[in-house]
Amino acid sequence: MKHIFIINPAAGKGKLQENIEKSIHHELKTKKIDYEVYISKSKGDIKNFITNKCEDNVQSVFYGCGGDGTLHEVVNACIGFENTYIGVIPCGSGNDFVKNFDNHDYFYNIDSQVNGEVINLDLIRAKDKYAVSVCNIGFDADAAFSMHKFKKIPFITGSGCYIMSVIYNLSKKLGKKLDVIIDNNEVLKGSFLLGVVANGHSYGGGYKCAPLAEINDGIMDLCFVSNISRFKILSLLSSYKEGTHLTNEKLKDIIIYKKCKHVKIKSKEPINICIDGENFIHDEVELEVVKNILKFWIPKGVRVQTGQSFATAQDENN
Repeated sequence: MKHIFIINPAAGKGKLQENIEKSIHHELKTKKIDYEVYISKSKGDIKNFITNKCEDNVQSVFYGCGGDGTLHEVVNACIGFENTYIGVIPCGSGNDFVKNFDNHDYFYNIDSQVNGEVINLDLIRAKDKYAVSVCNIGFDADAAFSMHKFKKIPFITGSGCYIMSVIYNLSKKLGKKLDVIIDNNEVLKGSFLLGVVANGHSYGGGYKCAPLAEINDGIMDLCFVSNISRFKILSLLSSYKEGTHLTNEKLKDIIIYKKCKHVKIKSKEPINICIDGENFIHDEVELEVVKNILKFWIPKGVRVQTGQSFATAQDENN
């Protein structure tokens, strides 16, 4: 087994990458472990690197050392290759994917990583891409599109960038007129402030949009919020961040939450769509869950968190 660590130097403003690289060499250089460290050079470079490596057909774990966007690149590059497993060392702005696991601090432990094991997880297929965590549209997607305006500001964290982008987008027109077809059966029509189709429960640096989501249940979690006033948005965001919006009585009339396997979203005009934080523009998109397609390398001591236990923990804390 070869362990290949792909470090994205731009993720998370580059604050942790040097320490991670030092930790990798410190832990592994004296051990009988076949490993390699690669520093990505530009967008698209990760895909080319992985494709070339996979052609050697050597059983390998590719670790995305970056944020959820880096993991997204690694996953989409590896899908379809045999003898290929995917791991992650989170050092990005949000790092939301690892929040779907208990004991997720072990993702930073190199010894735990190389002594891990393979498990099967789900992905969401969106056109020719696969989403690891969340696909989202509306107000929060617009906020994600605007985050780049604030990422260069010193001392601003990933969640801080998102909050500033949220405030920025509050000054714009709100609501998207959409048709949402669920499992080729149920149809939602209306003006929606935001919507997510989720594999994992969090995005945007810790907003718990789908508190019942599980990354290995073969189901997607859909959460759509009807268009509301700017004044009410402030109360929504607080509950939305904590993951209590499903049990908040003040929000029950505007929240639609469904479990499903297929979703088609149609708009009369092109809109922003985020897939694991990566930005796209479409007027129609189909999303479907693909069960057990992700061969994920989970560090020793880490376990998958269940959506129900996560939601229960949130209720107990409030």
